[in-house]
This record gives sequence, C-alpha cells and structure tokens, in this order.
Amino acid sequence: MRQTRAVGTGLIAAAFFLSSTPGHAQAPGRSSSPPAPPPSAQPGLPRAGNIPSTPPAALPGMPAAGNNAAPPGAGTPGAGTPGRSQAVNGARTDFQGLAPLPTTPATILAAEVQPIDLATALRLADMVNPTINRSRTVVLDALAQQLTARTLLVPSINYGVSYHGHNGPLERSSGKILETSLQSLFVGAGAYMDIAGTPRIPGVNILTPLTDAIYQPLVARQRVTASRFNVRATENDILVDVAVLQIELMRHYALLETHRLSEAQAYQIVRAIEQYAITGEGRQSDYDRARAEWRYRRADVIDAEQNLGIAAARLAQRLNLDPSVKLQPIGGPLSPLNLIDLNTPPEELIQVALRQRPDLAARTAEIGQAEYNVKEEIGRPLLPTLWLGYSGGTFGGGSNLTPPLVGNFAGRNDFDVRLWWTLMGGGLGNVALIRERQAEMNAAIAMRARTINRARDEVMSNVGEAKSAFNRIEIARRELLSAHEGFHEDLIRSRENLGRIIEVVNSLNLLAAARAKLIDAIVQYDQAQFRLWVALGTPPPLVETTAPDEPPVPEYLKP
Repeated sequence: MRQTRAVGTGLIAAAFFLSSTPGHAQAPGRSSSPPAPPPSAQPGLPRAGNIPSTPPAALPGMPAAGNNAAPPGAGTPGAGTPGRSQAVNGARTDFQGLAPLPTTPATILAAEVQPIDLATALRLADMVNPTINRSRTVVLDALAQQLTARTLLVPSINYGVSYHGHNGPLERSSGKILETSLQSLFVGAGAYMDIAGTPRIPGVNILTPLTDAIYQPLVARQRVTASRFNVRATENDILVDVAVLQIELMRHYALLETHRLSEAQAYQIVRAIEQYAITGEGRQSDYDRARAEWRYRRADVIDAEQNLGIAAARLAQRLNLDPSVKLQPIGGPLSPLNLIDLNTPPEELIQVALRQRPDLAARTAEIGQAEYNVKEEIGRPLLPTLWLGYSGGTFGGGSNLTPPLVGNFAGRNDFDVRLWWTLMGGGLGNVALIRERQAEMNAAIAMRARTINRARDEVMSNVGEAKSAFNRIEIARRELLSAHEGFHEDLIRSRENLGRIIEVVNSLNLLAAARAKLIDAIVQYDQAQFRLWVALGTPPPLVETTAPDEPPVPEYLKP
C-alpha cells in the first residue's frame, strides 16, 4: 500500500513538472504562475476616495464623474487572475485532476456613474425637493391672506355709467297713477342710481365687521409666522433624511470595497493550498473548503453591489432625480463626524432644542393664532358691522312732464354711513363660535406640548445612540486589529502547510465581520450626530467630504 501511494505521488509530481515545462500542455485547472500578490496589489481592489478623472455630463449642482472609469467590481479577483481557467461552476475531481476555480461573474453595477458627496446632496435637496418647494408655497398663500386681512378697512372703488328709462304708469306716494315717460343718466364713481335715493353701488364702499378688521390681521400675521417655521422644520426633516441616505450610500460602498478585499484574501487562501493539494501534501477537503469560501465571498460582493444600487436609487428618489442615474459617493473614507460634543449635559441640549426648534416655534405661533380667533368671536356681538358709501358724478334726466327727456345735467354727491350689531341665533350662535375657537386653541396647546415631548425624546435618544455607536467604534477597532493579526498569522501557517485550512478560513470570517462592524458603527455614529444636530433645531451642516488627491487607506480596507 505504501509503495502504491509513493508511486502515485511520484506520477503526480512528474505530471506537474511536465505541465510547467515549456512546450508541454497544461492540465486543466493547474497553474504554473507564481502565487497571487497580496490584496493591496490585486487589480480591481479600489482605494478609498478613488475619483474618476474624465468628467461626463454632470447634473446641476453635482460634480463631474469619469466616463471611462471602470465600473465598480471590474478587475476584482476572478476572470483573468493567474491560476484560474474557464470551467463549469461546481466541478470536482480527485487529486489527479483538480477542478479549476469558477469564473467570476461580471459586476451588476452600471459602467457610468454620477459621483456625489454629502454637501452636494444637501444642496440638491434644498433646491429641487418637491416637498420643500410645496411647503414654501404655503408661505406665499399665508402672505396673500395677510394682505387680504390688512385691506378689510381699505375701501373698494366702483365707477361706471348708469342709465334708466321708463315708459308707462307710475304710482306716486299719494296713490295717484301717472302716465309718464322718463329717463336718467349718471356718469362717475358709483352705479345704479335711484332718482331720489342712495346709490345701490357706491363709488367708494367699505363693508366689513369691525371685529374682522381688528383681529384678522393679527391672525394672519401668526399664520405667516407659523408657515415660515413649518417650512424650516420641513427643510430640516428632508435634509437630515438626505444626509442619512447619503451616509447609507457611503456605508454600502465601503462594504462593497471590504467584500472585494475579503474575496481577494479568500482567493489567496486557495492559492496558498493549491500546490499542496496538487502534490498530495495537502487535503482535498481543505482545498474544497477554501474554494467554497471563495465562492461565498464572491456572493457577498454581488449582494453588496445590489444593496449599493438600492441605496443609490433611494437617495436619487429623495433628491427628485432619475433613479436610473447611478449615484456613487466620493470623498474621503468613512470617519466619525463630531458635530455635537457628547459630553454636554443633556439638560443644556434640551434647552437649546426648545429655543431653536422651528416646529416648536410654529406650534407657538399657532397658539397665538387660536387666541386671536377666540378674542375675535368674543368681540363680534359687541362691535358693529361698518357700511360706508360715497358716490359722485354727473347726473341728469327728464320726462314728458318735465322736458327735456334727457337734460339738466349737474354734479351729484352721495355719502352714507351705516352701523349695525348682530346677535347670531339670538346670541347662541356667537356662544357656539366662541366654544369652537376655544377648542381649537386647546388643541394647539396640546400639539405644542406634544412637540416639546418629541424634541426631548429626539435629543436624548440621539445622544444615547451616538454614545453607544462611539463605544462600538472603539470596540470594533480593537476587534479589527486582533482579527487582522490573527488572519495573517494563520495565512502564513497555511502557506507553509503548518495549520488546518479551517483555521485560516475562520480567521478570514472574523476579519470580514470585524470590518463590517467597524463600518456599521461609524455609519450609526455619523447618522446619530446628524439627527442630533437637527433635533437641536438647526439644518444639517454642509460637511465637506471631498478628500485630497491621495487619501489615506481607511483601516477597514487594510489588507
């Protein structure tokens, strides 16, 4: 038995020697090339902050991108890598004919991308977001209503021509019937002149309840104030949503880079034990396990590409852009953004929020609006309705009894003032209106209290989330350092055939998990910082994320 095994081993070694000699055919799945370089030198492993050089047509307000930039995933370990050949996935043979590694599928991401950073995303949202623009039209409507309320005591002006002609019997006040033919003509300010009465359409006319003239401008002013603060609150909500989505896009891009790095390192494991499997010094099961791990890592890359496309589509939708535009984050690597000092006492942060939050100021203005409405209804039965009319122009006429038919033109002026008080429904209608306005005021007060509670909750929850994420960053960094050292030690042992492949595979899994934990912790910390900033009542800051020409490689991408 030992002799047979030795002969078989010698044949395998001879076949490997012949396959690596010039002029001899190479067996399928075998490679005479040297081991693959480390991941830092592998083609297609992007460095953080790689920005395409040739700009295509850019969107308004967005930086240009490279038309000829390689698509994400292009050149990652797979097709064209030394030691790989085209074969059917899942093929398996014994030691005499090792199955080649499967071909790496093409990337599912678009070749042409539109780069975008955080500051650009916030500017675009402020300019083109339909929700923000719609809230701004509410302010214009409130300003129009305020102008209307301020003109309640400004008279309306009517001018025109009135002609009256009559033929036939008329009854006089004494009851006598006369057959007459008469005509009259008026030209000037006003219309519909009676022969011996007040013009029905005065030239200058005021008709308004004095309660409306006094209180409606005050109500309208509070309405304008509330609408303006509501716009600011809407802008803050949309902009922080955009900031969170942009950071989420950066998260998926960073995860894609780490998955590509893990795939390259998994392929390093395959190459490290491939020669031992060929010569019989290693186990076939170890080689199969390493090759399966490489496939799993490639599947992670495909999933990361899909998640990156979904995150880009969500951000494009929030920015009111065409979702077919493939957005790609640019700038430096993910790093903690310290916008708010977390050592600040929570009571001080809450007080800042109560002073600065625009939604709370809008609720306060709505309470003032409701109070003026109550006062208006209380004063309605006490203050009269004013009717004022003035007309002036040229008037003339005549009849068959007093010739001429149309003549005797002269100037005419009419001035009338009327005041009257109204008890709606005998006073019960006024009581009902007062109670209705008081109910609206109580609802506004309750809404303000609810807004105060929400402000406190948002401040405290975001402070807690930011502190927790900050602690997780430090823990993830230590885990990453430990996993990085352990993986490289196990990889060196596997290259020397001193350890089991399961050990280096487990170390790679721990390293990949540590990278993902660090990225998730940084993303959660940055998102919590932005939410806390907005919870204090100010819009998200335009944080410049553009990196220098040669940004440092982030710790989660170190091979």
